[in-house]
Amino acid sequence: MELRQKFVLLALIYALSLTANVALSTYCIAVYIDSAFQDYSDAAIQSERIWQIRSLLEEQRESLAAGNTVDDVARLYNDKQDQLLPVLENLRTGLLIGPDLGLQPGLDRTLKEKDEAVRAWLVRLRQQPGKGPVPDEVSDAFTRVFQVLMEAAGRIEQQRQMQVGDVARTQSRVLAILGANTAVGAFLMAAGVYFVRRWVLRPVDALRVATKELSQGRFDYRIQPHSRDELGQLAREVNQMAGTIVEMQTQMVEHERLAAAGEMVTRLAHNIRNPLAGIRGLAETTITLHPEDEDLVGSQQRIINTVDRFEKWLRDLQQSVSPLKLNPVSVEVRELLDGIVTALSPMFDRRGVRVEVHVDPALGQVHLDSLHFEQALVALVTNAVQASQAGQVVRIRAELVPESPSRWRLMVEDEGVGIPPELRKKIFLPYFTTKPEGNGIGLAMASKVIRLHGGDLTVESEVGRGSRFYATLPGRVSEV
Repeated sequence: MELRQKFVLLALIYALSLTANVALSTYCIAVYIDSAFQDYSDAAIQSERIWQIRSLLEEQRESLAAGNTVDDVARLYNDKQDQLLPVLENLRTGLLIGPDLGLQPGLDRTLKEKDEAVRAWLVRLRQQPGKGPVPDEVSDAFTRVFQVLMEAAGRIEQQRQMQVGDVARTQSRVLAILGANTAVGAFLMAAGVYFVRRWVLRPVDALRVATKELSQGRFDYRIQPHSRDELGQLAREVNQMAGTIVEMQTQMVEHERLAAAGEMVTRLAHNIRNPLAGIRGLAETTITLHPEDEDLVGSQQRIINTVDRFEKWLRDLQQSVSPLKLNPVSVEVRELLDGIVTALSPMFDRRGVRVEVHVDPALGQVHLDSLHFEQALVALVTNAVQASQAGQVVRIRAELVPESPSRWRLMVEDEGVGIPPELRKKIFLPYFTTKPEGNGIGLAMASKVIRLHGGDLTVESEVGRGSRFYATLPGRVSEV
């Protein structure tokens, strides 16, 4: 299952859970409302019972005047009493299990008073023959029962109206909460889908595209990380891996080229050195045999000097294609630069170029191989002087790197013709040169020495306005 499908499945599960939540909430609301309306229905039944009791009491009061004898009155009263008792019992039960309205004590008292008044009147009738009108105390007892019943009916009706209002308000609040819950859930689901796409799916898709590009050999392809999370870190590591592969390929190509060149140069030097030694030996012998001939001695000396320069060129050529082994020591940068400027001062004077040296006092000593680093620095300064015209200035600056105090930087700047953009990547390749008197070894050797010291050599140049070479190095030499 693809990652996208997995996230779709998670979204469906979330949607189902949201739907189930809404359904359960709706069911709970329905149960609550049904219970509330049940209370409303019970209150309506109680009201109906009150009116039924009132009707039976009216009939009971009328029965007191309907009988011709005391026994007839007692019988009619008791018949109505038998009809009244079950309804009263149901009413009492409803009042006990329903809201406490304070009606039960008053109703029981007035009913008792009514029964006592009726029994007392019937006793008097038996003692005094002949039936008279219903006395006022009996009518008043019935009236008090009616008043209590009316009060009970009013309170029950009031309670029922309050219940209806409470149910309506509760229903509105619950519906509002349910709607808000649904809206928030839908919003969170949409936000989750959006952020999953932005934070996960898009970076993963970018990684997939990058791996496809890299698998096809396009190692210059780079991902644009848009976050600092694990996927962003993974994208940066993929970019770093691609850069490492390119660097390794470049190093392998350079090593193969240097190995081939080294084998060729070794054979060439071996085949050339023997005749050169013979030429030099013949020149020295000629000088020894004819010391009085100044012209001949001068010519032979020039031959010897030329052979020596050629021999030095062969040594430099062999050194440029052979591995270097560093012997780092603590070196004062100021002393190193002053020694180089002193050694190259004849060249500065001959070309009419002025040199300015500035060393940051806070730099102090650095750890490097003074012999090889001096060769690299001579190559950089010589390149700057050769690119300059008479009257121009070559500046050499050594300073700490502000953003990384453990590293330091050496800058060699000239005011010469500059380097075209299309040639800037080639100037550090062995045997590449644009100068008629150059051999293409100096800058390649300088770059190699600086890399072995754990640093890097870069160039900034503008055609017609000069070039700046930056060698950024650590305080200590990396293990090579």
